[in-house]
Amino acid sequence: METQILFNLLHDPVIRTLVTDASETPLALPELYAALMVDSVESFSALRPHQRHAWHALLCQIGAVACLRADLAKPPADANDWRAALKDLTAYFPDDAPWRLVSPLDQPAFLQPVVGPVDCFRPLSTPDELDMLVTAKNHDVKGARLLNALPDDWLFALVSLQTMEGFLGAGNYGVSRMNGGFSNRPGFSLAPPGGLGAHIRRDIEGLIALREKTPEVFDDEGLALVWLEPWDGAASLQPKHLDPYYIEICRRIRLVQQDGRLQAFAAGSKAARIVFGKEAKGLTGDPWTPVEFDNGDPKALTVDARGFSYRRMSEILFEKGFKQAPLQQMSRKDEVRAMVLVARALARGQGKTEGLHERRIVMQRRIVKLLADGQIQDLAIPASHRVEQAGLVRKALRFGLMMLFQNGPDSFQPRDPNSSKRADPFLDRFEADIDSDFFERLFAEVEAQDGAKLEIRAHWLTDLRLRALDLLRTAEAGSPSSSIRRHRAIVRAESAFDNSFYKSFRAPYFPKDEHHDAA
Repeated sequence: METQILFNLLHDPVIRTLVTDASETPLALPELYAALMVDSVESFSALRPHQRHAWHALLCQIGAVACLRADLAKPPADANDWRAALKDLTAYFPDDAPWRLVSPLDQPAFLQPVVGPVDCFRPLSTPDELDMLVTAKNHDVKGARLLNALPDDWLFALVSLQTMEGFLGAGNYGVSRMNGGFSNRPGFSLAPPGGLGAHIRRDIEGLIALREKTPEVFDDEGLALVWLEPWDGAASLQPKHLDPYYIEICRRIRLVQQDGRLQAFAAGSKAARIVFGKEAKGLTGDPWTPVEFDNGDPKALTVDARGFSYRRMSEILFEKGFKQAPLQQMSRKDEVRAMVLVARALARGQGKTEGLHERRIVMQRRIVKLLADGQIQDLAIPASHRVEQAGLVRKALRFGLMMLFQNGPDSFQPRDPNSSKRADPFLDRFEADIDSDFFERLFAEVEAQDGAKLEIRAHWLTDLRLRALDLLRTAEAGSPSSSIRRHRAIVRAESAFDNSFYKSFRAPYFPKDEHHDAA
């Protein structure tokens, strides 16, 4: 087995980066940080969609820790300054072993602790075998397909696995920064105008500013790069030994080069690498994770297969049963510019992936200023009302669809399972339609003068009614209802829909007139 020292991230340009002139330029880590600080990075050639938050968080955590340990008030601009700050984090390793993808097995390598001999470890020939992404029946993403992988393919797979993975059976423990083995580590933060670099710079600066607010359980001089400590698979680390922004590892992995090709070797462990205890419920001070309150008890947010619906995002953004993630919160510095809320998560189940979710919500300066000033209720109240009203329109649409699929019966069955099943796809389409511009329409109302707010809300409700009616008529056109009763079914379905709608939305939005007679 070859044991060369290969791919030093502090010096070797192995991270394929698309810069603003659309050219692909391989960069070492310090040069990458320098490019990010001037916002000249467009994307990373080898980075896969589900790896985005893992890579973003790792760059921000390492960058912030390097600045804090070097007593830098803000991120440096020069690559050499970055190199010096990063090297200081591993001063006991003059050959930069902890920054190399391949190092001798008796030394740490990047995101890889000393684990002893790997002769009995399981070999993994491609980065996607190593990666955290679990595929269902190999349909969504084909496994073991990166046969001609380059070093940064392995780098991103390592980052994804070691900082985001959950529990996958005995010996395969997950990261500490999630609420249980089948949960996930979501990413919520604010992106200023610009590209990847502007976002990363803001989060690094945010982490520096938030340092004094981190949980007291940590040690500001504690272990930050967890892979520096050898791991025999049995020992666990406690929070009191860790830096608040610790970059963790959850698996015993080593990369080696054999016959000129990189290969990974993996083994299980008898215990999780970092242990907070079940009572922590994933609350580790992760700056990208909102806190959810379950009957008053706090726990780290877990994003399920439903993803980031407007209902869920409204609750998180406006703190209805939630507390925003630290890097999601507005500051005075933010209020002078528009911002974008970026939310990411890979939903996980037992042995399967339940969907990659990403959502961006654009917030103009006035909305940003309200949040920065702590006037969250100015947004939360109309948002809650709109969510409730959207539910009432959905209820009216369901009534109409159920009436249609029952052929306009004299004796309506509100819980009929067959017609309910047929209605569900149309209701899902309606929810997606609401979702498409929910926050844009909400913010337009909040930004309007008081005298215009009622008209804006009424216009939105009218629009929802028309969208719902279009779906009802689509269902009518495709409904195989009996021709004898078809006309009656359509008339009664539309009447049921309109009666339900106007019963919910008379005054002040739609004063009663001769065209609508609510039931």
